[in-house]
Amino acid sequence: MKKITVQSYAKINFSIDVGKTKPDGFHDVDMIMQQIAFHDDVEITFEPAADTSDSKDDFLIELSTNRDYLPTDERNLAYRAAELMVNRFGMKKKGGKIRIGIFKRIPVGAGMAGGSGNGAAVIHGINALWNLKLSLSEICTLCEELGSDVPFCALGQAKMNKKLPAAVRNDNMAASCIRATGRGTEMKKVRGINKAVVVAKPNFSVSTAQVYANIDDEQVNRRPDNNRLELLLNEKSSEMYEEFINVLENYTLKAYPAVDVLKSKIEKHKPKVALMSGSGPTVFAIFDDINDAMMLSDSLRKEGYESYWTYTTR
Repeated sequence: MKKITVQSYAKINFSIDVGKTKPDGFHDVDMIMQQIAFHDDVEITFEPAADTSDSKDDFLIELSTNRDYLPTDERNLAYRAAELMVNRFGMKKKGGKIRIGIFKRIPVGAGMAGGSGNGAAVIHGINALWNLKLSLSEICTLCEELGSDVPFCALGQAKMNKKLPAAVRNDNMAASCIRATGRGTEMKKVRGINKAVVVAKPNFSVSTAQVYANIDDEQVNRRPDNNRLELLLNEKSSEMYEEFINVLENYTLKAYPAVDVLKSKIEKHKPKVALMSGSGPTVFAIFDDINDAMMLSDSLRKEGYESYWTYTTR
């Protein structure tokens, strides 16, 4: 029996710009994402089959989590990631049992790529356990089949998980901050920031599909200049926060006023910036001092919000 635990990190969006819906139903996006230290733990165990059958049907996938409301079958991205690896590479292993145990910390349906990260972690874990020697580029190509945010999660996990193969960890694309374009899978490494972060959400989730389905009908008066933001990040300029803009706020803050209320509460604490992450409802704030982040997070918890203090990864 072999086992590996992969830390599956959350993300925040420094910026999101969205184009009109394309004929295939997807939107082109241009966004800059930053990984944060707040993470789930994904444990993957492989127990080889006792016999020598070469049928991939002899694989059993078992998934468990510490959140009893989460699905543990094909509805879970981590389960689908294991299925994908079995279908592509299972013939080399001639059967066995894959156990996936997810200790969830990242809120579900929060715009922080929690599920996407879990899927990427399973791809990384099985690559390591089966000694497949997949490159980080090959891992990202597999992750694209699972969802738009999954390849970014794979890059960030490669940067931070020391148990992964050295070739993956040392790949030039391993990074905590990425500019993603197209469907979100065309990625370029960007210099991230080293700051304290607060993430907070109301006690409900927001459907990403719903937000993207309605954003075309919204008037967007201000969009991020991601070329400028990329330059300012690389220069470590304090002007970077001027371009921390998420156009999806134009829909979510109106459709879910409680998210707007939360953002206003956070802004009263004078962070460097407060912005919705992804499609919401999570709002994040950036501070220079971790103590300021801890104080804000504690205050929001007392008001009934789910809130955590953390920091960016580099």
